[in-house]
Amino acid sequence: MKKVNVFGVIIAVVGVLIILTPVVFPVCEGLLELVNGKQVPMRCNWTARAEWIIGALVLISGLLVAFAKTDEARKRLNNQVVFLGLATILTPLFIIPTCMNPEMACNIGTKPALIILGVVVTGLGLYGSFLPRSNAEVVSD
Repeated sequence: MKKVNVFGVIIAVVGVLIILTPVVFPVCEGLLELVNGKQVPMRCNWTARAEWIIGALVLISGLLVAFAKTDEARKRLNNQVVFLGLATILTPLFIIPTCMNPEMACNIGTKPALIILGVVVTGLGLYGSFLPRSNAEVVSD
């Protein structure tokens, strides 16, 4: 029988929520016209794409935590989850910021949701990093 760490499954579910956030709370769909006349997507579009990648990495990391065989592997993967959570928070704030207009859809829904999910991921990773291994939640299949 394989043992599954429930904590890792929770991390994976939050990763799916990060991926779905720009779909549930859509980002701006408009195009910006540059000085040379070329039109490009608004920068929150790129924020959403970056968060899809980060969410996929959180999902994969969560699954790896769920099926890790050693406590040391789980601890290292949880450390990785902490940094992915920080990336989730920092992306819409500083790395690829959302639109300048606070009334845009990306600032009303997407950005706050990503920040909250990033805080949750960071907290889960920190908790998993310091979780006493003798009391780890494990479910047998």
